[in-house]
Amino acid sequence: MDELKEKLLKANMDGNFFELIQEVYYEDRRGEKLLPSLLVELHNEGLLDLVELFASFKNKTENYDFFSVRHIFEEVLPDINAPVKDVADCVKHLTLEAGQDMAAHMLLPPFKEFCKKDTDRAKELFYIALNNIDEDFDHLSTAIEAGASNDEVQYVNQAIELLAHENELIIQRSIFALGRINYQDKMLLKPVAIAIKKLSASSPTDVILAASIRALFKIISQSDDLESLFLDFLNTHSDHLDDRYIHAASELLFYDEKKVSGNVEPELLNICSHTKPENQGTINNIDYALGRILKRNSFDDCVVFLEKLFELSRYKLSIKHFDSFVRELHNHRDTHLSSLLTRWLLSKKVKLGKYASDLLRDSDKGISIGFDGSYVTKENKGVHLFLARKACGWFFNQPKTAISLIESLILDAPDDELKDIQQLIFHPLCVSYPGSIRNHLETMNESKEERLKQIASDVLSEYEEYQASVKVALKINELSPSEQDRHTYWRHHNKLMSESMKKARRKSLFTSLFGGNESVLLYGNKSIHYIHHGEKKTRQEVPLSEISTSFEFASMHNLDPHGLENMIWQFRAEGCTS
Repeated sequence: MDELKEKLLKANMDGNFFELIQEVYYEDRRGEKLLPSLLVELHNEGLLDLVELFASFKNKTENYDFFSVRHIFEEVLPDINAPVKDVADCVKHLTLEAGQDMAAHMLLPPFKEFCKKDTDRAKELFYIALNNIDEDFDHLSTAIEAGASNDEVQYVNQAIELLAHENELIIQRSIFALGRINYQDKMLLKPVAIAIKKLSASSPTDVILAASIRALFKIISQSDDLESLFLDFLNTHSDHLDDRYIHAASELLFYDEKKVSGNVEPELLNICSHTKPENQGTINNIDYALGRILKRNSFDDCVVFLEKLFELSRYKLSIKHFDSFVRELHNHRDTHLSSLLTRWLLSKKVKLGKYASDLLRDSDKGISIGFDGSYVTKENKGVHLFLARKACGWFFNQPKTAISLIESLILDAPDDELKDIQQLIFHPLCVSYPGSIRNHLETMNESKEERLKQIASDVLSEYEEYQASVKVALKINELSPSEQDRHTYWRHHNKLMSESMKKARRKSLFTSLFGGNESVLLYGNKSIHYIHHGEKKTRQEVPLSEISTSFEFASMHNLDPHGLENMIWQFRAEGCTS
């Protein structure tokens, strides 16, 4: 231990103190953990001035890791003896030096413990913060919190008095501190909440409201009797819906969902429905909150909120912004996901139809899913054919999804709509996707349900007739290009493909990783490439292996692209009023 003391003192003299304590710290964590207590001892004996040393500590990565070394100061801070002003300045410096890192404010809890050790420290910090208002750093809330741990009534009353201060920054920090206190005297909760509510009514700026909603929520979380006061606050400021206030409401939904009651949650969701599309942080909070709300089966609350949010944003926000919510929906494919698809395709709004297709946007080959029958039965005559067209229009590029949605309509569809639904399955689906649609129809043909078997059998028979007529048409010489035309086309096609490959190589991730070096085919069944070791290189031969993928391209895109596009958009827009 004496040897380590000597090393520390010598390192301080030589100017490599931080490098040494980092080295010792890593070894110390695996051993007896003597470093923090030793540093405290050296500082309190006056052999080292840790506050002065760390006050000049910079966030550089050349010889040490800033956050690891700063963590050592976090451990020793509560136990050192030093002037409050010097420690406060050092804490500010180290916090600001950390920049936007998530660990930037980790020094505040140990600084608060430092102030708790002596009642005079909190008092001195309190007056320093009031007499020298620092716009860049908040020492006032730390002083109030630390002071309240020793004399709760005095510091709470002082913070309430500061709510009438002429400086808005002081008011904001006082509100913040009042919301951070873990009240031992529960009789203080109501007067504190009333004081904050009264202030916010007289000065409803965005900053004050954001601080107030956070503080009031923390206060009512410590008492079951103050919820009505919080609801009054929310109702009073229902028209003050600026960015910070909305973001604060989203934080309560995200971080404190276990404390949000059934009465408070709808009010917070109502505030969040006014979120602007550019506020991505707020949207992320809402997304995670919606995922949790859906997990407890409050599906209707989520849907009503989202539709209101989309409408208020004029559909600049979409379901694509809510990945966590959509992932949770997919965990309930046959219930919530099916219901939302049905609801939005029945909405007669093109935007919501697009959002319905976005719900399955990551399923390239489509998924099997059906419509929610409870929605369908509530609609008027013609709804089955209407939904079949919507399924074909919005999910045409995902034939597996389109045919499964249409199949779910067949059993309950009226007889006068069934023929049109059957024709829809044949054209454009079966004609465009003879592989996947025919496979699905053959499965349907084995069903125990007579209606499904009949539809499948009829469509398959119609397709066979269609194929026969196509083969006959192929024998008409006038419809076939000449050999010269085919040769000219393939030369043109090969040129386009070659140019496309060259562009792809230039943008290729693997090309950039390997410095532009390409493998060379050897004997037609192996590739060779070189691994460079300085000036030397090693040759490697790798047998070729098969890599393949497949996708089904709609044949109607070749046969009648414009007619197909027009048909799809007619299906999507049919019956829509907006």
